[in-house]
Amino acid sequence: MALGFTKPRYSPIAIDFGTDTLKVLQLSLGDAPQLIASACTIIPEAARTDAASRGAFLAEALRGLLKSQPFKGKRAICSIPAFQTLIQHMELTKAEHEDIDAQIGLHLIQRFNVDPSRMVVRNHCVGKIIRDGTTRHQFVCIAARREAVMKYIELANQCKLEVVGMHSEPMALVRAHPLLSGQDAGPGVTCYIDIGAGMTKLIVPHGNELAFAKTIHAAGDHLTRELAQMRGINFDQARKQRAQTLVAQQASPAHAAVAEAAPDTQTTPDAGEPDEISVTVESLIDELRLSIRYYHSIFPDRPIQQLVFLGGESQDVKMCQLIARSVRVAARLGDPFAGVDTLDSHGRSGGIESYKPMPGWAVPLGLCFSEANL
Repeated sequence: MALGFTKPRYSPIAIDFGTDTLKVLQLSLGDAPQLIASACTIIPEAARTDAASRGAFLAEALRGLLKSQPFKGKRAICSIPAFQTLIQHMELTKAEHEDIDAQIGLHLIQRFNVDPSRMVVRNHCVGKIIRDGTTRHQFVCIAARREAVMKYIELANQCKLEVVGMHSEPMALVRAHPLLSGQDAGPGVTCYIDIGAGMTKLIVPHGNELAFAKTIHAAGDHLTRELAQMRGINFDQARKQRAQTLVAQQASPAHAAVAEAAPDTQTTPDAGEPDEISVTVESLIDELRLSIRYYHSIFPDRPIQQLVFLGGESQDVKMCQLIARSVRVAARLGDPFAGVDTLDSHGRSGGIESYKPMPGWAVPLGLCFSEANL
């Protein structure tokens, strides 16, 4: 019998089309995932406010990122940005699959005035609830405009990539859950709070299945606009000032305390209250409280025992600590690469700063482990 080495199994090239950042990641899959390549770039303000400019920038930037690192193959799997995704919990009566699709389509028309035939719709049955003596089934509906989905596929095709999968950010985070939770995680339920630039996502998985999802229109860009208005500066200047503040926070002992807090920590380390709570943070806290309360009404026997902060904005330690104290749940900073060998085959880090948590990479990490669905 001939002996030989097992050929490494590479993930598709994961592409995260974010609001603020374009990220590209590829892993070698196995018992110990290993980094193959990673690259990212910030999306400029001009490309964030105009669809045509955004598309042109993403196509050019993606070509450059693919050439900058040793990505393998042409298969790609992409995320649908949260700001282009509709997420809604629905209560439906038990029915056949076809009737459920019809009920969800009718709900989309009545509630959001959208044509379901022009949407890519995925629904997930997550539980049951008794209301007025009737058993109703809880569904999470995730939908995106078909036109938007096709534009991202065409964009990747322009870069000579074959798109084999498109996934929403919540489902990518569910796929990342086994690595994000860690091997020593307890049986308690984890709630992921992904604070990005355009949106905040609240995701609760039960094992490998989605149990709850919510998007909140309070995130980094809102904080940046608040700062710009308060100081009389433009958006880019305010974003740079906020970035400098976050870098300073990362060097402080308080940041290390949050990053290393154990899952069963009962209180979040105190870095001191901010002088004033911004309107955005106050709105975010209110929405999180309502969302967690609604989750507990669906799953009273599976309470949330831990918050894990993800997304680039979660580097704001004081904000995360304030949120955790306000919702009274133990918290820690997520580290997507904690279970990944971040040195490539040549001993290079591939663009990943492995000496500190990188919570903004959770979505592309999850995409690497997502199924091909196209």
